[in-house]
Amino acid sequence: MTVEVILAAFVGLVTGALLALWLDSQTLVRRVQDANAAKSKTQGDLQKFQIRYRALEQELQTVKMESATAVQDTTQYEATIARQLAEIEASRNQLQTTIQTHEALRENLLESQDRLEDLEGLNLMAEEKLAASAAENNRLLGDAQLLEAELALLEAKVAQLNDSLQQAQRDSAEFEQKAAAAEVQASAIEAEKDLALTQLQEAELTAAEQNARIATLEKQLHEAEAVRQELGAAKEKLQTADKHIQILQDNVEDAHTMINYSGKNELQLIRGIGPAYARRLNEFGINSFSELAKCEPRQIATIIKKKNWQAADIQDWIDEAKALAARLGPDV
Repeated sequence: MTVEVILAAFVGLVTGALLALWLDSQTLVRRVQDANAAKSKTQGDLQKFQIRYRALEQELQTVKMESATAVQDTTQYEATIARQLAEIEASRNQLQTTIQTHEALRENLLESQDRLEDLEGLNLMAEEKLAASAAENNRLLGDAQLLEAELALLEAKVAQLNDSLQQAQRDSAEFEQKAAAAEVQASAIEAEKDLALTQLQEAELTAAEQNARIATLEKQLHEAEAVRQELGAAKEKLQTADKHIQILQDNVEDAHTMINYSGKNELQLIRGIGPAYARRLNEFGINSFSELAKCEPRQIATIIKKKNWQAADIQDWIDEAKALAARLGPDV
């Protein structure tokens, strides 16, 4: 076996290994570009790999230079071949070490790829949850707008009743003024009656006129009494409207309380619980806030099959479930 064949085989082996590693690194780079939180660590590993790759290229260049020197120095074949064999053996050992290192890097890259796939799954779950929440929020926003429109209508009615009450108060003041004027007129009538004793003929005509005026004043007094009754009825209607407004405000507050409830799965109202977690909890028999509030964190972690790298604060879930169960009632 000549030196050229040995060197060619060695170069082919190194080139193949380097080509395989380079293709793996290119595939990983394309996947890492679409990742999120694990991108930094993977890029760091890739940079380390590139540094080692350049070092290996330098070693390969050195071996090529040494092989060229060996070909040119054919006159010193025996000594050169022994030296080159020793160098090849050392390079082979170094290459074996490098290959082992690259295998470890490849395992790390595969592990990073698994993490990236898990993260993609979590991203898809988050997108589905956001889409469902957006649709439900739009529906509840429409309901809230209807309630607000009804509340505005009631406020307009209350304002109208207030205007009517103010008008009734003005009318009452006007009637009181008329009553005072009537009293003044009654005093004048008494004076005229005294004068009529001395003027009999004029007294009869004056009495007829005064009787007509008295009838008019009595009619006005009756009208004032009717206005007072209408004013009392208006006050009762105003009180009823205030009670109705309070009930509507309570309904609006309840609607705002339920504004984030999806309507599909109750447990998804809790921050951090997506469709997958909710489905696993439902399969275990946990379907409501009150049932979740009675569980232990370790029990929930076992049910949802929580991994160590997943950021899920189960204690917060339980605390929020207790608060919602207390606020919305156990039957919600």
